[in-house]
Amino acid sequence: MSRVVFQITAVNSDDHLVPHVHLVEPIDDTAVDERFTWSSVAPNAADAEINAHLGEELYRSLAVHKELGTSLTVAMRSTDARVPVYADILPLSGAEGVPWEALRFPGEGPFLALESKYALARVVRTAEPRVPLYQLEPPLRVVALLSCLGLTAAGELSELRRVARDAGPGRVSLLVVLSEADLAERLQAEVDAGTAPEVAGVRLVPPDFHELRGVVQGFRPHVLHLFCHGSTDGTVRLALKNDWGAESPGIGLALEKEQLAQLTRANDGGFWLVVLNCCEGAAAGDDGLTSLARELVSKGRSHAVIGMREPIRGELARLLTGGLYGALVDELSRRIAAADDQPRPLDWAALTVLARNRVVDGLAEGTTAARVRDGLREWTLPALYLRWDEFQLQVVGPAGDAAAPDSAAARASRLEVAALQFVLASLPPDQGEKFRAEAAARVGEIAAQLGVAPAALGDTP
Repeated sequence: MSRVVFQITAVNSDDHLVPHVHLVEPIDDTAVDERFTWSSVAPNAADAEINAHLGEELYRSLAVHKELGTSLTVAMRSTDARVPVYADILPLSGAEGVPWEALRFPGEGPFLALESKYALARVVRTAEPRVPLYQLEPPLRVVALLSCLGLTAAGELSELRRVARDAGPGRVSLLVVLSEADLAERLQAEVDAGTAPEVAGVRLVPPDFHELRGVVQGFRPHVLHLFCHGSTDGTVRLALKNDWGAESPGIGLALEKEQLAQLTRANDGGFWLVVLNCCEGAAAGDDGLTSLARELVSKGRSHAVIGMREPIRGELARLLTGGLYGALVDELSRRIAAADDQPRPLDWAALTVLARNRVVDGLAEGTTAARVRDGLREWTLPALYLRWDEFQLQVVGPAGDAAAPDSAAARASRLEVAALQFVLASLPPDQGEKFRAEAAARVGEIAAQLGVAPAALGDTP
């Protein structure tokens, strides 16, 4: 699959860092970096076509790079079903705050972030080891931290539960962590009565980070979802039970960038997705360098992170939740139904396009989708950050299937082989001789237990 990747980098000029455009893919040895100029003046909110104008200006700013402009034209005219366009925004460039999600082809062309063919996203390089294969044995496990003081989590919770129920039994499992005691009590009563099978547990937000990390790690989630307060310093705040109704609420549980990164590193293999459904999770930090969302990919263990570039309304948060998880669960349900155990890429950027279009449709009540696309900036606020490497997913079978009684043990054994193979692949060639021998012996034991040759476990852990 061909793609276009441009980079905004910082070049030292007269002791000042100046942003430049660099073409990363397709590789062109003749390409010369060009200065990137972008007006930082706040957009005119009264402009009924503000997104169209921003998007066209962005395109012109990029197309000063001749080779990049040519590549974008080729992508626009391509008949391929998927030609991703990715932005690699380096921290010192100062360009993370640019509204890349509004990028639009010229001549009333489409917005790239609303078209599955292009599915604009931001890519991030990370020093974390590559995960060659992610595996899903249903259900999809989601930890939902829902604690936004002054704004009830009832609507957000309702959307998550609706998507989980629509997916069908055993497809999605929610661990819900709340600060609203009455909402937690009502949900727990449903769990006790057996009327909330999609909810694996209900917890109150603990006052201590280490306890919260234990709660999250114990559930082994694929997805971490936060509905809370955020800020440009990269801190998110989870209210505690006593903050609700208090005349002078405390700061709650404040989680800084590094603590959130620790949450993602606590999970084996890292999170598939982190959703920062809060204000300014994707806004450039107070230092002007980088956002929380970007750092959770670059320094944490998250393959994909969605954050908001600016403060948001609760309605946008609710629409994004329903659209994003609806698109994800629909895709996973198709793969579960196929039941062929073949690893395939999971395209987070394309899923985000589906979610973003559902947001546009939801915001279009009383107007038209075209007017929302051109003039309402809210749909451009969610920003998707991705690791460079492809996300390969293998569905190993739905929970509660009619497989043999020992199928769970067999899957566990194959997962152990996958883990060993991952560690072996990450070792330098001249190191780990003892571990290599022990790993080979263990793979031999597992192969004997499964009744197959060791070589048969090589490609399909």
